[in-house]
Amino acid sequence: MNADRRSFPLRRLSLPIACALALFAAACSQPPTRPDQTGRGRCDASALGWAVGKPLDEAAGRKLFQQSGAGLWRVVSPDNTFSSDHRDDRLNVRVDGSNVVTGVDCG
Repeated sequence: MNADRRSFPLRRLSLPIACALALFAAACSQPPTRPDQTGRGRCDASALGWAVGKPLDEAAGRKLFQQSGAGLWRVVSPDNTFSSDHRDDRLNVRVDGSNVVTGVDCG
């Protein structure tokens, strides 16, 4: 009986300690970043006006992305929702319902 009383506090503490260690291990081991989630530089859309009025196809998208210097890009259409967070390394390509570029900006 005495042996059970002495080990009882240790059993009661083992679960919180195990949980704390698991949380610590999870916080320390970050998953590798995907290339499309990290920017490589600041976006500059000042020279991208050539795309307005043109359809957004794969070639135009690649050219916009390369010329902007951005690390990320997203297409913003009238029927989709997107976050309003600002990122200096993200290019926003705004299109209408026919997939024609209506504007290009950073953020």
